[in-house]
Amino acid sequence: MELQGKVAIVTGAGQGGGEGIARVLAREGAKVAVVDMDLDAARRVASSIDPDGLRAIAIRADVAVKADTEAMAAAALEAFGAIDILVNNAGVGGGSALLRDVTETNWDRVMNVNAKGILFCCQAVLPAMNARGKGKIVNIDSIAGLRMAFFSSVEYTASKHAVTGLTRHLAWELADQRINVNAVCPGGTLTPAIEAYATPEKREALIRRVVPLGRFCAPEDIGEAVSFLASDRADLITGQMLAVDGGTLTGFGEDLRAVLRQKLDAQNGG
Repeated sequence: MELQGKVAIVTGAGQGGGEGIARVLAREGAKVAVVDMDLDAARRVASSIDPDGLRAIAIRADVAVKADTEAMAAAALEAFGAIDILVNNAGVGGGSALLRDVTETNWDRVMNVNAKGILFCCQAVLPAMNARGKGKIVNIDSIAGLRMAFFSSVEYTASKHAVTGLTRHLAWELADQRINVNAVCPGGTLTPAIEAYATPEKREALIRRVVPLGRFCAPEDIGEAVSFLASDRADLITGQMLAVDGGTLTGFGEDLRAVLRQKLDAQNGG
């Protein structure tokens, strides 16, 4: 229970990785504000953590809207009296498209949520963390922020490199305020979106090709890494990117460009 007495906000926590993070932080004793654009999903997660609403509450917010993030922080403060931990998990994928097919609309959507959303959330919680005299911010990045995304478009890679840059810059800027800023960089994570994307047989075949440890990252794996970075054990760690990827960044077993181009050409009629 290393987070006993702490208050955490987790964005994009209505399902998948965000839900896993919220559950692990609650297990470690934190009070959790479960934030999602889908309020019903947020309520489901919050009530499953604590049906009485004493240790978990649901908040609806679109992180790309500054007023929503300010209201989010205010609601967490009203409910729990403090904010110690912010987990910027909310994000969107870029879809699958080659450069020639990337649209301005999709570029803006991905960058607004994945990059600007982190900016807004950090700004929203900063006064509360300063009042507390310290804080922990953990951004959910991706191995795409350390290398590139092989199965998403260029806007996703660009947005996650922006997360890496934000993490490093804010770690430096906020260090004298005793606010640690780090990132967790998951590899392929078994979420509902991934489960809907491919059959179990295709998923396992892909994992065997590209992940040395031979399995997907589970939402709870991300939660464990976040819990460590949010704890007092990580007080001297800031500006770091922690890959939780089963060894994917050690190198791929094959060049996937031809496979990807063939798949997207067929998908888009190119």
